[in-house]
Amino acid sequence: MRKYLLAGLLALLLLIPSSTAMDAEDMEKFQEQTNRAQPGAIPAAVAQNVDYYNSLDGYQIVVPGDWVLDDSHRGVMTRLTAPDEKAVIKIYVQSLANVSASDYLHYSNKEILERQNGMNPLAYNRNPVHGIPAYRIMWERPRLSNVPDDLNLYREINLLSYDRVYTLVLKTNSDNYAKHNPVLDSILASFQVQPVVPEYPQVEYPPLEDIQFKGSDMQLTIPKDKMMWGIFHPLFHPNVFYPQAIEEYKQYEDSLGHKFEFIMTYTEFYKPFPRQIVADTYADGRMMMMTWHPVIDEGLSSVIIPNIVNGEYDPYIAEWARQIKDVGEPIFVRFANEMNGDWDPWCAWFYSKDADLFIQAWQRIHRIFEEQGAENAIFVWNPHDRAFPDFKWNSAELYYPGPEYVDWVGLTGYNNGTGFADETWREFNEIYYPVYTEYLRKFPGKPLMITEFSCSELGGDKANWIQQAMNSLSMYPYIRMAVWYDQTDRSRFYRIDSSPTSKEAFRQGLAHPYFLRNAITD
Repeated sequence: MRKYLLAGLLALLLLIPSSTAMDAEDMEKFQEQTNRAQPGAIPAAVAQNVDYYNSLDGYQIVVPGDWVLDDSHRGVMTRLTAPDEKAVIKIYVQSLANVSASDYLHYSNKEILERQNGMNPLAYNRNPVHGIPAYRIMWERPRLSNVPDDLNLYREINLLSYDRVYTLVLKTNSDNYAKHNPVLDSILASFQVQPVVPEYPQVEYPPLEDIQFKGSDMQLTIPKDKMMWGIFHPLFHPNVFYPQAIEEYKQYEDSLGHKFEFIMTYTEFYKPFPRQIVADTYADGRMMMMTWHPVIDEGLSSVIIPNIVNGEYDPYIAEWARQIKDVGEPIFVRFANEMNGDWDPWCAWFYSKDADLFIQAWQRIHRIFEEQGAENAIFVWNPHDRAFPDFKWNSAELYYPGPEYVDWVGLTGYNNGTGFADETWREFNEIYYPVYTEYLRKFPGKPLMITEFSCSELGGDKANWIQQAMNSLSMYPYIRMAVWYDQTDRSRFYRIDSSPTSKEAFRQGLAHPYFLRNAITD
């Protein structure tokens, strides 16, 4: 192994920070923990060890026989769980094809090292592991007082190779660190690089079926051979909505020759349920999707996913669930979309790179909705098509709360155009074919929805892009709805009517027989 890992790494190590200073309390705590748990063999109480070879990621380790091994995310993460469930070890293999080791390590740990959101770095250094160049970091986040045995202490070891970084993370707490830390050390001692064997999994396509949701007075039906259009328009945002907004919007809609029966909007945790816009929209024969952002300030800077897990927002969530129940009609709930993007404070980058917390928050919200009897809520889980940062620990699938907690899977990918220096023009199929096939494989049986997408004017021919998108959508039969983001975003001119040619292309495209009309009936 070492001949692979040592080659060409001395210069790399100079780019990685050396040890940080700790205050006296942190130093005492860290020394006590490490003195109690020196590297060594797996505890003798473990009856049998198991050799594990991950051919897709290219490594082999020895693991305790009584730890639960989950490699359902092979190629992204391997997970080991202690028999008492008071420790977890995660293993990622980060390719350096598009990022340097120093950038990967610096950016991954930036929020931790800057002590953001209560995270406390206990130590970091570049001490080798059995002669292998390595970068080590240990930190804790605030313990969640209402979560029994909250695993808030992290020890991470990064083994550095010329073309990849092997990241191993122990997640536990101070009460259980001494017991479980030797397991991580023994796994490190057994770690061997092995050949990578690519896998080419087959995608299974379940039979398409009609989709139907019934409420007290309304019914939504999407036949298996049709796709429904939706839209977000600024007039449907709670911040600007007014009594005449829908009538004003209808004039715009009439010019396109299509009634958008599915309306998407946005709201945040610091706001009450937007009853008026919901009531008026449903009264006009439409249904809604509420994009619900877990932030509590207008600057979108608050990080509250751990607080949701801790139960601090249970009364607020329960009130929302009751309001949705009172609607009496199907209403889509898109909580914390694009969670794999660091522009959103619900990305795991802000809370210890630990997507488990996102899953716990989602599951808690879902459970509260069930307890309040909000059976008309339809939960939409929706990452971005590209992860930012594009590191294994931030992969979309690691945020997936499980099929029993998700009704629809959302796809989001934009052609941002070239309004900014780091952006490029992307064609519709370039965006959606990869993520479509990936999601069909990873989230089988779930209907897909393009929850928001659009195309800018800058950098190419928007009218042609729209035509290609309209003609291509029938080639993605498991996408049952598509929602156009009809708003300008700085220099990204996303509006349907950003130019006469773009609007005309959209108007003509909506006439395609594949696109559903009159989906909602009384």
